[in-house]
Amino acid sequence: MGEENWRLMTLCLLTAVVALLMVLSIHLHQDVKYWQHLEEVSEKERAARISWEEYSEKVRKEAASEISEVTRRAGQGSARDCPPCNNRKCPPQEKCRTPSCPKCPSCKSECSPCPTSEVDPKTGFTFKIYIYDLPKEFHSDLKREQKRCVSDQYGTEIRIHEELLKSPLRTLDPDEADFFYIPIYGECYLFRENQRSGRDAMSNTNRWFRKALNIVVKETPYWNRTQGRDHIWTFPGARGPHIFKDWKRNIKKSIFLTPEGDRSLSEQFNTWKDIVIPGLEADEEFWSGKLKRDDSFDRDIFAFFKGTIHNRGGKSYSKGLRIILERLLKSEKDIVFAEQTPDCNRKCYKRMMRRSTFCLCPRGWSPWTLRAYQAMMVGCIPVVMANEIEFPYENSLDWKKLTVKIAEKDVNNTLSILRGIPQATIEEKRREIEKVWRMVAWQKPSKPGDAFHSVMRELEGKKRFMKVSSFTFWN
Repeated sequence: MGEENWRLMTLCLLTAVVALLMVLSIHLHQDVKYWQHLEEVSEKERAARISWEEYSEKVRKEAASEISEVTRRAGQGSARDCPPCNNRKCPPQEKCRTPSCPKCPSCKSECSPCPTSEVDPKTGFTFKIYIYDLPKEFHSDLKREQKRCVSDQYGTEIRIHEELLKSPLRTLDPDEADFFYIPIYGECYLFRENQRSGRDAMSNTNRWFRKALNIVVKETPYWNRTQGRDHIWTFPGARGPHIFKDWKRNIKKSIFLTPEGDRSLSEQFNTWKDIVIPGLEADEEFWSGKLKRDDSFDRDIFAFFKGTIHNRGGKSYSKGLRIILERLLKSEKDIVFAEQTPDCNRKCYKRMMRRSTFCLCPRGWSPWTLRAYQAMMVGCIPVVMANEIEFPYENSLDWKKLTVKIAEKDVNNTLSILRGIPQATIEEKRREIEKVWRMVAWQKPSKPGDAFHSVMRELEGKKRFMKVSSFTFWN
């Protein structure tokens, strides 16, 4: 009897072991299939991304070609592309005779003369901007409560508004305005709401934007006239218009001023209508050029970076680029690539940057970085590592002459790429930077050639295409 029990127990044990092995085998097979599936999905995503980037580049080139053709036709005075008469008393089908369109028919005799697009000697520009008189809760109250917003890199929402308020570009007559500016400090409001409301901050910010838009739409006739196409919003943060969750439904056709010129995010940034602006560097030593004028220092640092490397987001942050660069460069004696430390304050940071030949600008959570503009203000050559980035003024500045751009896939070759750049090329890039660095500096007060005036010049280009182009988008 004992022997039979022993055999039965042995049989049961063997059965259990076999069953366990079968279960493990099945799970192992499923795991293999799961990881194979993940790899297939990742490969499809990579292929789709490459396909989209190729398509985006094709669209960009086609758009650039079309814009060039519009500009050429306008310069030749093509009647078909002449601007419509801006005089409210003239029939809408009448055209203005302007120096740039000498073949255009003039207004009928019963109409008062049409205004021309000649440069205003007071402003140096050909357009006017009307600023909506929104309640102070949308702008100046926030500035007073949140001092940080004035000097933050997102402070362009405040700086542009204040510059426009005192600019001769401003008009108090909305009927003569080419553009309408909506003064709203969204990033500043969100910063305050994050402190007050925590997880409800974005929802509260969305309602706040809707409240401002409701005033613009219901209390004035100008928004509905063009569905907001000639209205300007400043979105100074990396999230762009997404700070206003309902932006697609409400303001998709408006002009956005934003530092995030990421073409891969086609919905939030449109090269045709939107403008890339430099982030705000409020430190006077940077924007005044004071750090550039003293040439008594040696550039004894070959390449420089101080900033966040190990973020709680792990390798998702900076797509892992900063972690790779730290590993690659830590043993190079003439290169500084390190986290910020208490023993090197802002004064130390500026001193090291101005001693450097190259300033490394790897992407963070998003492609753009204030570091590239700081570098230009001290005469350091920005080394950009962000595939999707678009810089300000790309229609007029050749950024290849001002920077070194390293594709994200080539980050492991950073050292050999930089070491291989001839000294003559380095000197040439410095000379090019010297010509244009003020275009990324928000000087105070604003001066011709600085960031504010350069952004306004970009806006003037939008006006030209809006008024001159035969594209139905602007009609």
